[in-house]
Amino acid sequence: MKRCVAIVILSAIVAHVVVVAFIPQLVMFAYFTKMKSADIEVNRVYHVPPINASFREVVLPSPNLLYSYCIYDVSKGAVFVRAEVPEGTYWSVSFYDSATNNFFTLNDRDVGKEARILLVKDLSQLKEMNATLVKAKSEKGLILFRIFIPDESTIPYLDKVRRNSSCQAI
Repeated sequence: MKRCVAIVILSAIVAHVVVVAFIPQLVMFAYFTKMKSADIEVNRVYHVPPINASFREVVLPSPNLLYSYCIYDVSKGAVFVRAEVPEGTYWSVSFYDSATNNFFTLNDRDVGKEARILLVKDLSQLKEMNATLVKAKSEKGLILFRIFIPDESTIPYLDKVRRNSSCQAI
């Protein structure tokens, strides 16, 4: 009986470790596969329409935020990310690796009117640029831009500002 209990406990521990270790990679793999089948290109910014009650493309979306995203790929070279920062509201950009781990974030308090970020796989991809240097934790991942909507009347202005964002291989 003790042996059966020990086997069950050991099996539960192994299963737990496997789930914790591999579920994040599986989530991002499924997301990348879904985006690829939807003809979403890497190293390009996409803008999500304002959120309503039926929207579920972003996990636990907030109707008070405008979302934009870029699936990055630094396997063949650096990626330059540029974003205009709107005045008078919260703005952020967050970088996630292929295991869903956030490895870098900037917000409106960290930058002036424009954020300029050079995302590299390693220092061999380093370019001379006036930009914040960020080393990617994986070759592929996700960049998520967020802008707080203080009032619905500001959506046209905020949408115009976010459409000036870019994410491109250099």
